[in-house]
Amino acid sequence: MACVVKINIYDDPSSAAPTLSLPDVPWFAGITVLQAMVIGEAMNAANFTFRAEYRSIYGAQIDQIDGVTDGTPPSHFWMLWINGSESQVGASEAILIEDITNPVATVDWKFTDMSAASAHPLVVAKTADIQ
Repeated sequence: MACVVKINIYDDPSSAAPTLSLPDVPWFAGITVLQAMVIGEAMNAANFTFRAEYRSIYGAQIDQIDGVTDGTPPSHFWMLWINGSESQVGASEAILIEDITNPVATVDWKFTDMSAASAHPLVVAKTADIQ
């Protein structure tokens, strides 16, 4: 079975269910989350868009998905999770590693209220240009 990337979008912080799921994005060796997002957008142009900004040492930050933008409402930001763990780098730096035991790499984008985590390094990077 070929490896694939599944991209889940959670734009409602109060819901545990994704508002959109792109289950069959092709995986290739060395693919980054940003590359998977570009492929996902090309495969689903009618219902999936995003915007990436390069403004920190963490790499490209996704600041808008399907019209939902960082900071609207205040302190809400798109946070990246890969296979259940919060990413420590931006989408352009996060490489999706092949795993023979699990052929699906899961990318979750969670629109998260970060008001209680204002010292989080990714929140600091994301808010640097907003303030």
